[in-house]
Amino acid sequence: MEISIVISKNIYSIKDEWDTFLPTNHHLKSNHLQAFENSKVEDLVNNYVQVFLKEKLIGVVYFQQFSFQHKHLNFNDGKQLKSKLIKLVLPKRLSIMVCGHLFRINFQGFYFNNELHSNHLFNVIKLFKKEQKYKPCGIIIKDCTTIFVAQKSNMLGYHFFDGDVTMEIQRRGHWKTFDDYLKDLHKKYLQRAKKIIKAFDEIVLKELHTAEILEHSKEIEKLYWNVVNKQTIKLGTVNAKYFYELKKDLQAKFEFHALYKNNVMIGFYTFIFYETEMETHFIGLDYEVNKTNNIYFNILFFGIQKMIERQYNKLELGRTAKEAKVNIGALPKQIFNYINVKNGFAKITLNYFLKKFNTVEDNKQMERTPLK
Repeated sequence: MEISIVISKNIYSIKDEWDTFLPTNHHLKSNHLQAFENSKVEDLVNNYVQVFLKEKLIGVVYFQQFSFQHKHLNFNDGKQLKSKLIKLVLPKRLSIMVCGHLFRINFQGFYFNNELHSNHLFNVIKLFKKEQKYKPCGIIIKDCTTIFVAQKSNMLGYHFFDGDVTMEIQRRGHWKTFDDYLKDLHKKYLQRAKKIIKAFDEIVLKELHTAEILEHSKEIEKLYWNVVNKQTIKLGTVNAKYFYELKKDLQAKFEFHALYKNNVMIGFYTFIFYETEMETHFIGLDYEVNKTNNIYFNILFFGIQKMIERQYNKLELGRTAKEAKVNIGALPKQIFNYINVKNGFAKITLNYFLKKFNTVEDNKQMERTPLK
């Protein structure tokens, strides 16, 4: 069956037809995509694709074109020969095509009104590249709820990437207060949790609303970059306007909490709320203050506390710092991504940094059972 596509570079121009096609409250609704478009994140271009079969709309696809550069690699071990060689041979700019959202979890980038049409996605990608005369070095189909048939995806050069997991904690039925969670910790972890919470006594919390996020954009971005600069690979970075637009769009379903010590912002954390689940989104930290006041672990505890208060089933904690999250009772969850990498240098770089990242994480993740 031959399909055709229509490509738009801004969602506003097609929002009525786009929204009518999607189910109610779908994450690809135009207001969510418009909010991200308005944030004007660097090195990224948005694309909105309508898919037609015999002139009938059967699907919509959201692509991000990301310009990957040397600045997105953290060569903190730059004296090592491998790092030097990678920097030498890797082109200064590589284009990566993402079906989905680089900065969101569980944000599948496509929707077809008939699940049997999902395999058309591979043809949509081919048509998009042809019509745009676009030759990305790599393609990522991110956060899939649909599991593609291995034979079909492999034949087309897409491989399931099983090295991507996110951390999450499930709420137990009897957790009605945060104290109930604490009571379920083994003695060693309970004592540790009490020390962590005690260290936070000097810190003042304040929830920031839309205008206040922009007002404090310099402090927010400084704290955010403190965290980003510790990452091995930075697949894009956001800005304070991203949080501002997210708050405008999601309103009560998004919270931005700032942390203060001696009237100075020393950290922040954000939550996104869904129907039965929630996630701790981006955070920012002053790492010097973190040493004395255990900011990071308290942020993890605030997420658990909020999950229990609102009686959500699950708290999503993200992909990084797995060791810390294991220590509060979180478990890994497999994310379904499919990857096609054409550029040989890009493939070498990706494998090197992923292996390096996973080795560090795996060595730290010992078998731990903080919860009884």
